[in-house]
Amino acid sequence: MKRWIVIAAVLSLALAAPGLAQTPTGATKQSAPASPKLIILTITGKIVKDGQNYIIQGQKPPELFTILNPNPSILDALVKSGKTLTIEAVSVMGDNIDIQKIDGKPYKEAEGK
Repeated sequence: MKRWIVIAAVLSLALAAPGLAQTPTGATKQSAPASPKLIILTITGKIVKDGQNYIIQGQKPPELFTILNPNPSILDALVKSGKTLTIEAVSVMGDNIDIQKIDGKPYKEAEGK
């Protein structure tokens, strides 16, 4: 008889345990997914044209960056000048960037990009 009581107690605990571990409905608090952090870069270098692409030859940092938001009417003049510029950009992925400012002046993307 004691054996049946023990078995019944073990079974009732086994069946009730998953229900005890659950959080009551409505009491869960879900946090919003973390928004990706923007990486802002300040690059000193020259803008060059490689085929149809515009690239920054960075002197500081010494790296090549691909411009993803080109505006040929602005960038062609800078390529021709060969000037060293200070460019503020947002890193999109790796060495791909979107320009925000050139020499402290806001950069306007090409229309219809």
